[in-house]
Amino acid sequence: MKFIKYTCFSILSIALLSACSMEQSSESGMNNMSNQTMTNTTSSKHPLVGKEASDFELKDMKGNTVKLSDYKGKKVYLKFWATWCPTCLAGLQDVTDLSQNPPENTVVLTVVAPGINREKNVDDFKTWFNGVDYKALPVLMDLKGEFLKKLGVVGYPTSAFINENGEVVKVQPGHLKNQDITNTLLNL
Repeated sequence: MKFIKYTCFSILSIALLSACSMEQSSESGMNNMSNQTMTNTTSSKHPLVGKEASDFELKDMKGNTVKLSDYKGKKVYLKFWATWCPTCLAGLQDVTDLSQNPPENTVVLTVVAPGINREKNVDDFKTWFNGVDYKALPVLMDLKGEFLKKLGVVGYPTSAFINENGEVVKVQPGHLKNQDITNTLLNL
């Protein structure tokens, strides 16, 4: 009986730990990102730190185009997430709260990539999102997954911090608490 419990616990632990890792498949067009993995959490080791973030063009939930340059002079926090990621879903209320009360001179945005890395397609994502209670959450859609590639996002959730000059300061995989996000933003 102990063996069965131990085996079940081990399998469950492995499943939970790998639940939010993204597939690296050629179908997703992201297979060459594997050489950009971000297993470290120190921002200085990420290849884009200190470099200007590209001026992305993403779509919001209403179909409007949003550009990074729209926020020039402000700090930008980006959270990359997916509907199939339990850690991401568990943190949606926190990031919604932060987006409604961000630190001074800061914008909080979230990014999903419909149709990329097992994420729902655009229509299914919009239907799903309209059925959840996060209407205040600012969601941008990376329809081709290009911005994910540029920032080297290889797992969900991932956070990216961009300073007032539009430079990438930190890219960190994994869930971050609002206090940690706020502290990082205040110190940019």
